[in-house]
Amino acid sequence: MHHARSVLTFLFIVVSLAGATTSIAAEDTSPPSAMSHEVNVLRQVAIALAAGRDAIQDLRGPPIENSNLDRLKLPTPGMDCGIARSLIFVSCHSTWFTNKKEAEAMFARIIDYGQAALPSDSWEQVEAVPYIGSIRSIKYHNWKSGAKIDVDLLAQPTGGAQSVYCVRVFGWPRI
Repeated sequence: MHHARSVLTFLFIVVSLAGATTSIAAEDTSPPSAMSHEVNVLRQVAIALAAGRDAIQDLRGPPIENSNLDRLKLPTPGMDCGIARSLIFVSCHSTWFTNKKEAEAMFARIIDYGQAALPSDSWEQVEAVPYIGSIRSIKYHNWKSGAKIDVDLLAQPTGGAQSVYCVRVFGWPRI
């Protein structure tokens, strides 16, 4: 349970960070600073996910009305993130984009944050086969603790010629 809470926290941070930089992501191709706010938030969530329940509890904010989630205490502009009260997972999602390039830029920024924030001696990045409704998926695995983080670029048909797009992050603590 503790591990799941940590993962949820991590996901919330990642998504929040990505949302805050969406407007500049398409123009700025330089890697994020290791000291940037977004990287630090992601790093804190990843540490909590890998450390377990007590560390995740420290990231828990107030309850989300009409939900089984609590808000992530860390500021995450542009993302809706929550920690499941059951401690099964952490979930974050961006706003829906009508412009695929904006969603792709946000996805790329989250991946850049992950590369800058997650220590390579314990976290590995694996490109995953996208599932139905997903355009692209990247997974992070903490081989020391078993914690996992999935980042997905989603497309949803609208009934018209154009789809809408979203970036979603899920985190699970060690099993």
